[in-house]
Amino acid sequence: MGDTLASDERTYQALLTHAVQNRTWDGVKLEPNGRRLVLTTPERKPIADSGGSVGVSALPATPSALIDPLNVDLKLAPDAPTDRIDKRVTGPFTLLTDDRAQLDEAAQLYVTRCAPGSHAPGGIQHSAGGRPLVAIDRTRPIPTGPGCVLADQLLSSSSPAEILAMRQLTALVGACRKQKNAPEAQVRFDTNWDVVSDDSECLVSARRTQLRPYVAPPALLFVTEATGEPTQSTEFSVDIGRIALVAAIILLLTVGVSVLLATKLVRPLLALTAAAERMHRGELDARVEVRSGGEIGRLAQAFNAMAEHRARIDSQRRAMTNDISHELRNPIGTIRSWLEGAKDRVVQLDEGRLSALLNETLVLQHLVDDLQDLAKAEAGELRLHPEPIDLGEQLEQLAAAYPRVRVEGGGQVHADPVRLRQILTNLVTNALRYGTVVRVRAARVAEHVRIDVSDNGIGIAEADLPHVFDRFWRADRSRTRETGGTGLGLAIVQALVKAHGGSVTVDSEIGRGTRFTITLPGH
Repeated sequence: MGDTLASDERTYQALLTHAVQNRTWDGVKLEPNGRRLVLTTPERKPIADSGGSVGVSALPATPSALIDPLNVDLKLAPDAPTDRIDKRVTGPFTLLTDDRAQLDEAAQLYVTRCAPGSHAPGGIQHSAGGRPLVAIDRTRPIPTGPGCVLADQLLSSSSPAEILAMRQLTALVGACRKQKNAPEAQVRFDTNWDVVSDDSECLVSARRTQLRPYVAPPALLFVTEATGEPTQSTEFSVDIGRIALVAAIILLLTVGVSVLLATKLVRPLLALTAAAERMHRGELDARVEVRSGGEIGRLAQAFNAMAEHRARIDSQRRAMTNDISHELRNPIGTIRSWLEGAKDRVVQLDEGRLSALLNETLVLQHLVDDLQDLAKAEAGELRLHPEPIDLGEQLEQLAAAYPRVRVEGGGQVHADPVRLRQILTNLVTNALRYGTVVRVRAARVAEHVRIDVSDNGIGIAEADLPHVFDRFWRADRSRTRETGGTGLGLAIVQALVKAHGGSVTVDSEIGRGTRFTITLPGH
């Protein structure tokens, strides 16, 4: 019986592999091993017959197995994923040869020169779709060696094929959610570049719909004796008394072990519950002691990380409220003092004073517009109107508006022209505050366009680099607009670049200047 089961599993795996690698059953081979194997469609139309007759006569009423890589039999393939979709089926998520070669080159550069030791000792592993898997530590600054920034961007960004496949999958999940009268669910890649979603049921259904054209259609496998009779399993005699004794011993051992485990589990869970109740009461410093490395230990670490994140978010919220009130207080105070003076007939609102009041209202309007753009971009509600853009023409217009700006290069990019101009203007005006000469360079890099905005200013301290894209952050601690603006420009740049599917990074050295690098999808 064991040999029969092993043979069945081998047959099932061989047919499953054919279905994964081919879109039809043409050329399928059946290894009979002393039995008759018949493969048919779900409607029982013959596909292949190891007996050579290619017929369906004398087949049993129930098939031995369903051969479908999108609905794997977990009994015959116990290592299959829980969604029962064969992990070898990647369909449109399979990387093109050129994309894979480029990513492999970037991964090799990253692990050998930029961040040695960032992959497993066995070498760089690959996902089913062909993407190299490199563990990138996001808690550390991006290495700034030659090619490291670009390698990091390539390894962290989706390829054009993956972007198109993800859009199609997101639309399918959205249609499923719409049928359930549910809001849209997020579909994304996890750290291993596997697709995940908040709605696993709709995700599995959408993946099967998307992957169906890339595999062979479902087929029924019938296994019979060479004579055509269904295979029979061997029966064994059973010693009921011995089984009962063994079951009783196992039950006693199970109860004892369960009591010990329950005692060990309850104590840390009680500590977690108490910490959660403290946090609910507003004690943001609530933490639990991590005493083990098991599941409970990881749960305690996750709780502590969540508590720290909440405390950090609360601190950022208070800081942002203070920053906004600070930015509003000065212009509102100026406007109020002049209006009160005019009302009391102490001052006359001549043309010069009216211009000053108008300038203060423009400051308020600019601040409100910046906050609104930032809120829409971060909420995913900012409407973009992308179109093919000639970067060379955009840069020439920028140079005409800012005589101290030197531009070079060009290329085609698919972006919203208004928002792209806003991105470049924010970076250039920010650079002009600190440098005498600003250079803007654009160049094609693989499937992307790279734009560098650099100045020869005072530079930014290494400790400040992680904060340059924070709201209201300024390198000038004096908080004057003459040297630091409102502190929203770079935050808006980052939000707009992300809305275009790109990325922005910063490199700086004290006394030598600063360089911002934007990477956008090419046209």
